Amino acid sequence: MNEKRSIEEIMKAYSEVPYEDFRKKLAILNELSKIMFKEGKPLLASETVKVELSRIEPPECIELANVAHNMIKFSCVVGNYDASIEYALKAMALFRDFGTPDDVNDVIGNIGGVYVYMERFQEALEYTDKALEYARMKGDDLAIAYFLNNKAIALKNLERFDEAINCLSKSIEIKLALEQTADLCNSYFNLSDTLIVSGRYEEAPGVLKLAEPLVEEIDDPAKTAEFNLLKIDYYIGTKCYEKALVKLDAYIDYQKKSGFMSKIPKAIRKKITILEELGEGRLALELYKELDLLSQKLYKESSSAKAAELGASFRFQQKMHEIQLLSNQNLELQEAKATIESQYRELLKIDRKLKNANELLEKQAEIDPLTGLLNQKKMYPIIKREIKRASRHGTPLSMIMIDLDNFKNINDTYGHLKGDMSLKNVAGMIRSSLREVDFVFRYGGEEFLVLLPSSDLQMARSTADRLREKLAETTDPPITMSAGVCSWSGEDATQFIQKTDRLLYEAKDKGKNRVESQGDI
Repeated sequence: MNEKRSIEEIMKAYSEVPYEDFRKKLAILNELSKIMFKEGKPLLASETVKVELSRIEPPECIELANVAHNMIKFSCVVGNYDASIEYALKAMALFRDFGTPDDVNDVIGNIGGVYVYMERFQEALEYTDKALEYARMKGDDLAIAYFLNNKAIALKNLERFDEAINCLSKSIEIKLALEQTADLCNSYFNLSDTLIVSGRYEEAPGVLKLAEPLVEEIDDPAKTAEFNLLKIDYYIGTKCYEKALVKLDAYIDYQKKSGFMSKIPKAIRKKITILEELGEGRLALELYKELDLLSQKLYKESSSAKAAELGASFRFQQKMHEIQLLSNQNLELQEAKATIESQYRELLKIDRKLKNANELLEKQAEIDPLTGLLNQKKMYPIIKREIKRASRHGTPLSMIMIDLDNFKNINDTYGHLKGDMSLKNVAGMIRSSLREVDFVFRYGGEEFLVLLPSSDLQMARSTADRLREKLAETTDPPITMSAGVCSWSGEDATQFIQKTDRLLYEAKDKGKNRVESQGDI
């Protein structure tokens, strides 16, 4: 088959094949969906295959196995992990009947990759080990290196760092022997990242030095940016903050110029961490605001892209319908009408999917994914609304700003997974300790903001003291908090937050594990 054919040419060829010739139909569908995916339209590829498979209703065959195999990747990329696993199991069963053991092993390896996307790293490890065992039995060195690299990713996320480093070292040894320059560079990157994450900073520079000439040889700006991000993580880990800030500014500038805006929030969060470590709270707060604006912009762009791709899916179906009509002019009018009605029903389904997707995206944009609390995007409108309510009814309104003391020590000592779990537990404790009318937001990092409608300063201070005592009693490892407490007195939302934030910093300056309220200073 000529892979240089345009999508329209392939569509025409597809429509000319009768549904009875399902093998040829599936082969062309496979070609068409792969081109859509390569052109950056995974949702279009996924939706097209689903719709057409429901029309063809093919019996089991090798062509269907190939389609199901590609759908593992398509579904995973668009975030439909359950469908991805279902297609994987279907492809595995079909390849056992119609394919080769190599085909089955490829599917097993891909299942491991899907579980990595799902952050279910134990399952990812189990499937990758199965694929690796088969590759070793076959003596396929390139596959062994590939699966060792994937195994290391799962091991790193399970904090089994020594095993991960051992896998990556073996993968690098094989790739060096096979002269796989591009893949070798990726393994060096993964090894550097694992060393940095595990705190083995003394070993990281040597690996970065080995990667540097490969990065220069590949001469890809995106690869260079990825390399610089590793250096940034190293500088942060070794507290070389000035070097890290210089690299971060250059990295952010490159991503802006290149249009890769989705990579910038991660860099800004790293910059905020450094500024907080340096005690530059005001600069960090300004970056939080910039991050919030950027997140809103990215959400809108992501939503628009999904809408455009779903629209393209429907237009594709329309085009297929038009081509079908041109190729079969002798079809009876009633058959054409039935096809149009079917297309319309599909449009309604796609429209419902789009609405559901937009509603889900909007809800997700207001919720912090780690703690489940409301985020800054939702915080400002709620504070403004409660200020108006307090002003209109003459009722008190108070705010508590909380910061977990020395929380970086938790991450450094127990690892980021334990740190994340601690943040979730603290968030749950705060939420469960408040009234239903109260609001709690994740303000950023290990900071939380609590808004208390109809609560005066004394009530808010009592709540903050109670939270501080309960936190120290219920956390393991023990965590303490500092807090600032303030009542609204006519200022706007931003000034209200800043006033409370100043009280928090006063509590931090006085030794931490304490509450400072309005009038204490």
